[in-house]
Amino acid sequence: MYKTGRTGDAAIGMMDKAYFTGRKELLDFFNDLLALNLTKIEQTASGAVACQITDYLYPGSIPMSRVNWDAKSDYEYVQNYKLLQAAFKKNKIERYVDVEKLIKAKYQDNLEFCQWLKAFFDQSGSFRDEYDPVEVRSRGKGGKKVNQTRNKNQKVVGARSKTRPLSNRSKDTVKSSSINHVNKESKGKLSDQVTDAVLADAQLMKENSELATKVALLEKNMLEIETERDFYFEKLRDVEILLQVYKESEVDNRDSEGMVEKVFKVLYATAEEQITVGDDGEITKKEATVSTTKEDLNDEYLDNLLVD
Repeated sequence: MYKTGRTGDAAIGMMDKAYFTGRKELLDFFNDLLALNLTKIEQTASGAVACQITDYLYPGSIPMSRVNWDAKSDYEYVQNYKLLQAAFKKNKIERYVDVEKLIKAKYQDNLEFCQWLKAFFDQSGSFRDEYDPVEVRSRGKGGKKVNQTRNKNQKVVGARSKTRPLSNRSKDTVKSSSINHVNKESKGKLSDQVTDAVLADAQLMKENSELATKVALLEKNMLEIETERDFYFEKLRDVEILLQVYKESEVDNRDSEGMVEKVFKVLYATAEEQITVGDDGEITKKEATVSTTKEDLNDEYLDNLLVD
């Protein structure tokens, strides 16, 4: 059975709890998963262990027959890391591998890389109970030698070395770790989705509020323009009535100077003066109508809109 929950690298920062995993826990993890007998972190410097972990997670991504388990020189180490980097690129794993540091077999550099490898494995949620690490390793150069020295009590059966790849306890540990991680990851994703939805709703509410304010201001401006338009239209109409009356009056009764004064009075009258011209051409004070209180009503309506 083969299960995997991820297809690429996870965001594992330097302050991630993965980088607090101890040496013994890492060695136990590699030894149980890959049926090895590692005693030092520095033994992973050749890159062979990392290649087999990647082969476990992404079957067929690394040609295990080309992995050199008997590598001794820097050049041989580099060849293993080339296989690893090619697999990372193929599977879009965004992890920089500092080969120059790792091949020097210094404890701290290789410890950090091993910590990342284990964290990446845990996040993958992978488990392959049919995987035979001994058989897979035997395909590479020096792989059979590693298998033979792995455990003094281990017996090699036939040409194909088969050992117990994982103890029942180790299988349960890996399964439990994978399942727990998948459950935590699912909860984390759900929590992230809820948070994103809340933030999206808040953003929409903010945008709606801003749009409503803009609409209210536009409506207010439009009503003010209409009010001003009506005000000057009424002036124009009053002047037109004055001119019609003046034109229709008898020549002897025409008062040019009085006519000019009336026109100026109409033109310069403010809205508060509330004057109008009757059909007889006389200027009078007009009574309060719906139109005279329209502006006040509009202001009150718009103020309510802006408050809401």
